[in-house]
Amino acid sequence: MFLFKSQMTDNNKSYSNFNSATFQGRIFDATVTKGQYGEFVAITVITNLADDTDGATVTFNNSNGLLALAKKGHLTKGRMVHITGHISGVTEVYEKDGVTQLLKRPRLMLDSNTAQLVLGAMPKQDAPKRSAQGTVVVKRVSEDATPTVSEEEAVAPLF
Repeated sequence: MFLFKSQMTDNNKSYSNFNSATFQGRIFDATVTKGQYGEFVAITVITNLADDTDGATVTFNNSNGLLALAKKGHLTKGRMVHITGHISGVTEVYEKDGVTQLLKRPRLMLDSNTAQLVLGAMPKQDAPKRSAQGTVVVKRVSEDATPTVSEEEAVAPLF
């Protein structure tokens, strides 16, 4: 009689399912900061998970293209964005002076390696101003380059 013990039954390690989450919201904060590995932007987006709620915040860091956008002023507070990434953590509390405090909104943290952000509309007060006064509209008329077709050619069979 042979007894075989499978190592699969002894392995209780769980692996990430590589699920992605997508959120639509507005930029709540985008702060350029220096860290251990250089400069990065810490982005916080506020989103509503249900109607008439205080919402939740989604946070992640980036040191690539979004850092350049933040430095140029494109990540303004209130700008509409779409974020996609893997959730790396969720919390509703923080510690201050040794006492655990409740956050105003739940905080979801995204894995910085997977987080992607798509820019949307800017708040109306930050949108570039375009003056309509003094704008001259010119109607340009060009000759029709289409050749004229006689009635006989139009009625003639094509084959």
